[in-house]
Amino acid sequence: MPEFPHLLLKRKINGLYQFTGVPIDKKIDAQTAANLSNRAGHGAALTASASGWQQAYTQQLLQRKEAGLPDIFSETVLPVFLQVDPRDFDIEALKGYGIEIVAEEENGFIIGANVDSFSSLGNKIQQFIDQKGKSKDQAAKLWQIVQGDQWRADYILSPGLKQLFPDGMADGQLFTVDISVACYLKMPSKPIRVMPETDEEYAENKANYEAKNKDNPEKKEYRSIRKPDSDEQYQRKLDDWLKRTQAAEIERDNIASERQDFLTNFIEKVYKGELLSSFVDLEDSFGFKAKMNGQALKDLIRNYAYVFEITEGEEIQMEELASDFAFPAVDITPPEKDSPIICVIDSGIQEKHLYLEPAILTTYSKNYVPDEDTTADHVPDGGHGTKVAGSILFGNTIPDDGAYQPPCFLVNARILDAHNRLSDRLFPAELMEEIADDFDGIRLFNMSVATSGPCRLNHISTWAAKLDSLIHQRKLLFILAAGNLKISTGLAERPGVLEHITAGRDYPRYLLESSCRIANPAQSLLSLTVGSVCNADFEDQDRKSFGTRGRLSAFSRTGPGLWGCIKPDVVEYGGDLLREKTGFLVTQDDSVSVKVIKTGANATGYAIGTSFAAPKVAHIIAHLAKRFPTESTLLYKALVVQSARLPEHAFHQPNRNTMRAFGFGIPDLQRAVENTPYRITFTTEGKVAAHQANLYSINVPSELTRAGDDYDILLEVTLVYTAEPRRTRKRLKSYFGSWLTWESSKLGESFDDFADRVLKRMEEETDDENTLQQDVNSIKWVVSTSPGYGQVKGMKRQDSATQKDWVILKSNVLTAELSFAVVGHKGWDKGTDIEIPFALVISFEAISKENEIYNKIEVANRVEVEEAIAISIPAASFGLINE
Repeated sequence: MPEFPHLLLKRKINGLYQFTGVPIDKKIDAQTAANLSNRAGHGAALTASASGWQQAYTQQLLQRKEAGLPDIFSETVLPVFLQVDPRDFDIEALKGYGIEIVAEEENGFIIGANVDSFSSLGNKIQQFIDQKGKSKDQAAKLWQIVQGDQWRADYILSPGLKQLFPDGMADGQLFTVDISVACYLKMPSKPIRVMPETDEEYAENKANYEAKNKDNPEKKEYRSIRKPDSDEQYQRKLDDWLKRTQAAEIERDNIASERQDFLTNFIEKVYKGELLSSFVDLEDSFGFKAKMNGQALKDLIRNYAYVFEITEGEEIQMEELASDFAFPAVDITPPEKDSPIICVIDSGIQEKHLYLEPAILTTYSKNYVPDEDTTADHVPDGGHGTKVAGSILFGNTIPDDGAYQPPCFLVNARILDAHNRLSDRLFPAELMEEIADDFDGIRLFNMSVATSGPCRLNHISTWAAKLDSLIHQRKLLFILAAGNLKISTGLAERPGVLEHITAGRDYPRYLLESSCRIANPAQSLLSLTVGSVCNADFEDQDRKSFGTRGRLSAFSRTGPGLWGCIKPDVVEYGGDLLREKTGFLVTQDDSVSVKVIKTGANATGYAIGTSFAAPKVAHIIAHLAKRFPTESTLLYKALVVQSARLPEHAFHQPNRNTMRAFGFGIPDLQRAVENTPYRITFTTEGKVAAHQANLYSINVPSELTRAGDDYDILLEVTLVYTAEPRRTRKRLKSYFGSWLTWESSKLGESFDDFADRVLKRMEEETDDENTLQQDVNSIKWVVSTSPGYGQVKGMKRQDSATQKDWVILKSNVLTAELSFAVVGHKGWDKGTDIEIPFALVISFEAISKENEIYNKIEVANRVEVEEAIAISIPAASFGLINE
């Protein structure tokens, strides 16, 4: 038992919410307002656009037929590209326009498929012009239907394929591509059993409704739920919902099967191509790998309405250098029998290595490389997976002598060949699912494998989305490498370190270039992504290292991730490079490399890369899983992030570039596992649904808040959660079915006041930045909830699924109670009953070591009473409109 263990954070309130239908005022976009004031003109423009595009597409299909191509595309299913009001248009409403959502893009643009020759759209436009019907104003929010098909290349194709399309794609040229196809069907929302309003709530909500609608001639009488459902009534609703859901799931599977059959026929029979993978299902879409000629690819790009992404097979090749090896004398004993297991997804492992053999569960080793039957690591210069395995077992300290017991066992999943490459016959998303199935029961995976270039920002990749799905559905944790820049590529469009510095982009600024963005699949929102920092510095007469200890490695890829997400999550020591002082020669040297286990005769050596930074974080995870075997992977992740701290040179004045480079900093094993007399950590796990919140409170003893004391207290908060992803959507809020945030009380704010403020205002989507700035009692968090409020400008903590924030407060400004809330929000899943799992960690630390705080805070928080209450919240708090 550690002397200073983490303490359980007791929940004080679990809030449940009811909706009463009070409308709210919404700001109308200028373009929408202009359309409303010019109904005839806007309606005519939409009609002309729809008609023009339909005629053009019909002509395009006729030209296919005249060219002798098979008649396989329907004239009634048109690929369409449109723009809607991004602030006030529910894209789910497009179904009523006869348009299926294929993919959501930026600024209100939607890739869609019209399935009724614009018949439904025509009816909507006429209702808009005539000002008739329930949705008479909705067409004002449909801003435009884009003409032509250039958007197909702009939005669907990867940059490399876009550059080739169409003239650079010879009809007979073969292409290996990854294809993503939408197959979305909205599922029925589960019925919510609500409680009636109290008399006071009824009077207040009715008055608000009357005031907001006093000038509305079509105002209806305010309706209130005065009587709850009986058990029998609610059960009937549930039964009906279950039947409709089962029918919708069957329909969705039929849609997916129909599109997969079409593509199989199109690729293999019509164009004699080859499917290289199975169809990997991601609920709202599926992905697959195929080989086809240029004629087939161009035909698919132009005419298949349901495709939303086509990319060339990305190169996956790890560049790692290593020195000669040494021969240590060390005694490695097997891990304890109850130790956790980590799966190493890499190039194989030298399983009989002196350092590794006691921890390898060889029975479970598996090879996935096509046409090979070995799990050994055949990568030259000491292997790759072997080095990764050693970094998991030993972290930053590999002993040369003595005895050592690793904290975990390892299993070996070999996916890279002897050239450190992933076969183009393997579809990564499919491979991840297969590995998760084969190693069922294992929760922890380290994958130091990534593409050689940056990830795309248009949509999350199939690979990354599959990782997110597996993490959420199976409660797994993937530790990923952020990816490396090569020393040199010889390519100006995809430069390595050498190309950057010869072009005048010096270290570390070049690492913020778009070409240095984190690699695929490191953008996975739910994985733990790890970058690299320098472990040492070096300088002689001719050469010097790029950075010094704790600075960003010269090769480490940076963030942010998709939609402003903070990536990498953390960094670890992965080494650095040397450069000539008077020239451009870039080299690797042992003096600034990290020690690793190498293949060979029980060898150790040196290497560099985020590949070896990531498993050092897995090493900390292993210790956490050993210490807390029954806790969730979410808590392990939260404790690692909570333990992380920015390097000293960046800690006190972080900015957006700091977060892009280091994420939340370098994790620390001791801080992750336990505390000190000067630091105390509270942890909790739970679940919360959209429109719900869990509230917590921590007592701060008066001994720490005396007016005469002014020592520094570091307050840190980390929230992590998982949710069901939807790949065809953009932004975190629509990528996840539901999403979570955390909030804190103001200094001096009572728990009751905090609860009232959070529960009644939690669903507001806008940041009231001015109010926050004017309130001197608000805690000035470093990142904060508004891009202009925190010390780090241009970022919001709620844009990430890993939400850490921190602040340094003087002890005498702390008040007797600090409160926190985990709040649920609606994403793409409009049902409010699906609970999202989370882990929350809160720490206090006297960073100057002037006051021992652990025991004092522990005593003040020994007794807490948990209370569950039901609260009726007006729908005005959630943006609902009484229709």
